[in-house]
Amino acid sequence: MTAQSLSTRTESDSLGEVTLPADCLYGINTARGRENFAISHRTLRDEPAFIRALAQVKKAAALANLELGVLPQDIAKAIVAACDEILDGRHHEHFVIDMLEGSGGTSINMNANEVITNRALQISGDPPGAYRRIHPNDHVNMGQSTNDVVPTALKLAVYAKVGPLLHALDGLAAALSAKSIEFAGVLRLGRTCLQSAQPMTFGQAFGGYAAAVGRSRAMAATAASALLIVPLGGTAIGTGLGAALGYRDAVLRHLADGTGWTISGAADLFDGMQNADAFARLSSELRTAGDVIGKIASDLVILSSGPTGGIGEVVLPAVQAGSSIMPGKINPVLPIMMQQVAFGITGNDLAVSMAALQGQLEINHFEPIMASRLFESLDLLTNGTHLFTERCIDGLAPDRETTQRNLLESSALATIFLPTLGYEATTALVKQSLEQKRPLSALAVESGLLTESEVVAALHRSAGVPVASE
Repeated sequence: MTAQSLSTRTESDSLGEVTLPADCLYGINTARGRENFAISHRTLRDEPAFIRALAQVKKAAALANLELGVLPQDIAKAIVAACDEILDGRHHEHFVIDMLEGSGGTSINMNANEVITNRALQISGDPPGAYRRIHPNDHVNMGQSTNDVVPTALKLAVYAKVGPLLHALDGLAAALSAKSIEFAGVLRLGRTCLQSAQPMTFGQAFGGYAAAVGRSRAMAATAASALLIVPLGGTAIGTGLGAALGYRDAVLRHLADGTGWTISGAADLFDGMQNADAFARLSSELRTAGDVIGKIASDLVILSSGPTGGIGEVVLPAVQAGSSIMPGKINPVLPIMMQQVAFGITGNDLAVSMAALQGQLEINHFEPIMASRLFESLDLLTNGTHLFTERCIDGLAPDRETTQRNLLESSALATIFLPTLGYEATTALVKQSLEQKRPLSALAVESGLLTESEVVAALHRSAGVPVASE
């Protein structure tokens, strides 16, 4: 490093020199990566969970190397202090590498190494870039490789972001369960292939929704638990070459202490370095959860269609005007939003799957795209689920009048009349209903075959709802 002016500094390597702002905490490797990969305009600083995870790994490494006597105490102390500041949310603006960088994670790792080094230098009373005292590779990256640091940090970051998602899914499942209780006695017409089928209740429908969301939550949590098995200590390809004797056990212990999580090393480090199936498995569970909620949203779009000319059995909260030209129009914007979330997660899952497949030999160098897509899927599903719950599910209600009319006017009631009227009489009623275009239930009452109370009782029994008089 050579000084250039009070406002800039120059760093050099085998490729030449790069001029940097004097007080910036990244260095020459980050600067080159920033120029080479200005592609998505979404950088590390937009993913604080990833930055925190990188700092947790670097802090654990410094403590392990200090414990093993290979890192001087003053240097380790400065590195740990710099990491703690990053963990507190400081200096994130210096993490400038694009999330889709193409160096297999090296630019991400070096961005972390350089920021931590330069802040450690400042803490020690030296200016950024004075690497003779504390070096990004020799000290902050001691005992590590991009190939074990980045997948470990990615696993920790994704695991941290899964927590808020599980909370959001719990909230949605609870809201749907509450609706299933609230609407337990509200009869409606069940439909298959968008055609009249059999009587059921809104409570049964929402109970089914709640069960599906709860199952998705459980499966996502199970997939996430595998992320706490990390390859740290494998260094470049799984041999651990370049790390001190005892480093792997020490760094994993310090990492577990620092995060508060039960972290373990991969049973086979070569497997841990070669394969990204844990990311693919979680991604598929995120896609499935999006599919489940997207299907619920689609149902609500159909059931709320109208208010005239459609089914109109569900009234959704009116949260905004639906048209710039059609006065009074209200659209199902929250369900539509949730369907779009599902579409986006499906695309992200495909990208993660392809990236996991294309790992080559001893490592997978497509972890940046997996990180980018997983983070986006988690954000989409977490934020979307919260909004869908709070601004749609919590406030929706059945239109009881429309629901009852649609049910009583449906020819699907023929099935529930069979035990009472028999096949021949019911068939005659259906034919009369179709010819006269009149509700089947009304004709049954008018013909004296059933009373209104008997029709209602038959409907309740068919839907498995207790009849008050029975």
